[in-house]
Amino acid sequence: MRGLHVLTMLCACAALESAAAQVPEPLAVPLPAPAPLAAPAGPAGAAPAAPEFIPLPPAPPASQAPAATPAPPAAPQAPQKPQATPQTPRPRATPQAPQAPAAPPAPAPPPEPQPAGQLVNIQVDVTIVAEAPGQAAVKKLVSLTVADRQNGMVRSNDTRNPGFGDTLNVDVRPVVQRNGQILTSIGVEYANAKEPPVVQVRAQPLLEPGRSLLISRAASPNGDRTVTVEVVARVLK
Repeated sequence: MRGLHVLTMLCACAALESAAAQVPEPLAVPLPAPAPLAAPAGPAGAAPAAPEFIPLPPAPPASQAPAATPAPPAAPQAPQKPQATPQTPRPRATPQAPQAPAAPPAPAPPPEPQPAGQLVNIQVDVTIVAEAPGQAAVKKLVSLTVADRQNGMVRSNDTRNPGFGDTLNVDVRPVVQRNGQILTSIGVEYANAKEPPVVQVRAQPLLEPGRSLLISRAASPNGDRTVTVEVVARVLK
């Protein structure tokens, strides 16, 4: 029986050591000292009684185990600078040779001076003839005398009915050439309020002195009436 008691004590000690390894020292519960085993008095020659079993204090529950010590907070890391994206180097432009300045445009040549006119007078006769089948021809003659390279004009209008009356206007400018011919600028406006057409002529014929030249023939748009213009120029001496 004593051997069983000792084995029981050893198992209890082993259990206490295991519990003590799991529970921190401040929470350890001191074990009471075992009571002395007294041999009960009995009749002589009787076997000693078995010792009583001493209960062990219960082990602390697992829920009361100390929580694990939290790990210290990690040291804050320094903010990282954003890395710049490497840029592809641009190719350098090849320097170009400076261009020579453009030459200024050549100035326009001055107009040639007009030669002076000859000291002569020129007579210009303008004849306007209006004809219609079965009717007598209507002839209008306008004569102007101007110096060489000078302008002449005649205005003949019916002021009683402006805009709708008869009109006869003539402009001339003769220029004697070296060969004796006469380059003549002529302008004619003719209108008959009763019968069309209204004629407007702008011409510059080269005339032989004393020879008549037909420079225009106009037809009526709504009839058979025609209007012709003849010019003759003479040098007066």
